[in-house]
Amino acid sequence: DHVSFRIRRGEIFGFLGSNGCGKTTTMRMLTGLIPATEGEARLFGKPVGDDDIAVRRQLGYMTQSFSLYGELNVRQNLLLYARLYRIPEEEVAGRVEEMLKRFGLESVAQSLPDSLPLGIRQRLSLAAAVVHRPQILILDEPTSGADPWARRDFWQRIGALADSGVTIIITTHFLDEAEFCDSMVIMMAGRVLAKGTPAEIRKLAPAPADGSTPSLQDAFIAVTEKERKGGAAI
Repeated sequence: DHVSFRIRRGEIFGFLGSNGCGKTTTMRMLTGLIPATEGEARLFGKPVGDDDIAVRRQLGYMTQSFSLYGELNVRQNLLLYARLYRIPEEEVAGRVEEMLKRFGLESVAQSLPDSLPLGIRQRLSLAAAVVHRPQILILDEPTSGADPWARRDFWQRIGALADSGVTIIITTHFLDEAEFCDSMVIMMAGRVLAKGTPAEIRKLAPAPADGSTPSLQDAFIAVTEKERKGGAAI
């Protein structure tokens, strides 16, 4: 519903909002998986279209639910994705070994995904999403259901990717994770209610009575409650 925002190259950009608010739909529009009913989405300054394969190969997409192949082991999944992204055949084996080492998957390379703990499956999904070295990485609630150690490990890897110049677009329900974003939007019912840096978003919350700095949770509640009561978007 008239969603509009701009993401700078190399930043971590977050979507915050409840289930059904439009986060995943917006992401799927950015990947070209579903068309926008109105308006235009652009990646690298070019309109998103299902016919622009060259642009889409610059994207990595990790879905909310585990979507790799359960009948293939870890190495085989990475080999498949490397070939789907049309990495030159002479580079495929080396690229897969690079991913196994980089994401700590060497010891489970022959294991089937269903036998792995959630945190390791998430690492495998991330490795598959970046095996072709995309310039933009889209992550849909990648830490949902993970324990605190797995979440911390995952965000360290996301930070390293961002430091290397990859643009990260991520949805999360964890407001403590949103603090790691360079900028973000808060969505509700298909609308963007607020956008800015974490510091700018926090300023939208009423000042606590004890004089402390408002949290992102305070800001999220304030913005969404205003919308529920019929207030205009911020």
